[in-house]
Amino acid sequence: MAQWFRRYVPSAFTLGNLYLGMLAIYLSQTGEWRLASFVVIVGMFLDGVDGRLARLLDVTSSFGKELDALADIVTFGAAPVALMLSLQPDSYFAHAAGAVFVFAGAIRLARFNSQPIVRLGHFTGLPITAAGGIAATATLYYQVLPAFVVPLMFLVLALLMVSRVPYPDFKTVSLPRSAGLLAAFVAVTVLFLWFARRFVFIPLVLYALMGLGWHGMLWRRLPHAWRVKYEHRQAAALRLRAARKGKRKG
Repeated sequence: MAQWFRRYVPSAFTLGNLYLGMLAIYLSQTGEWRLASFVVIVGMFLDGVDGRLARLLDVTSSFGKELDALADIVTFGAAPVALMLSLQPDSYFAHAAGAVFVFAGAIRLARFNSQPIVRLGHFTGLPITAAGGIAATATLYYQVLPAFVVPLMFLVLALLMVSRVPYPDFKTVSLPRSAGLLAAFVAVTVLFLWFARRFVFIPLVLYALMGLGWHGMLWRRLPHAWRVKYEHRQAAALRLRAARKGKRKG
């Protein structure tokens, strides 16, 4: 595979994620709030693919990391807030909650890019991708919920993003190595998300709650052998990633 192709394909997915964030903002302002929510969900998928592609092709870089952060603040920070405010334009509470959500997302991304990993195989604080996905899909239920619930959820998500709660990452989940299989995987996943967009909210909320349990009761109650195996697997993946990075610099 040509070097230029390997280098720029992950960034193309990142820029696609950024465009979807812009598109979600536009759709929310034109009244297409359900479609805007779906677009944010697809952005989540692209955000998960770009990093895995970079690791698969061995082209990870600080440039890609910074570009990903810029795309994330638009798609998972600004876009969900624009979506909420399009539904509650006259709510001062919604405006305040939206501002806090975007601020927390920016702080979360800056901390992630500037600070070392505290615990192997974990994020510190709820990732903005998950927070933005929960926020966007929560708006699908705003007609059956009291008006204050969605802005309150934005505030809770903001607190989780800037918290020190560890959340498990799933970066070791691999992608198909064949370009044809990868394209088919992307198409099938987007199609699935379209039909299951209302239900995406549930696993995302469970993930947000799992971070609290993972650090506390749930993690402690897992068999010791499982915990050790998980930590060893995550440490091995990080060592392999560091070795590849060192080899590339050398």
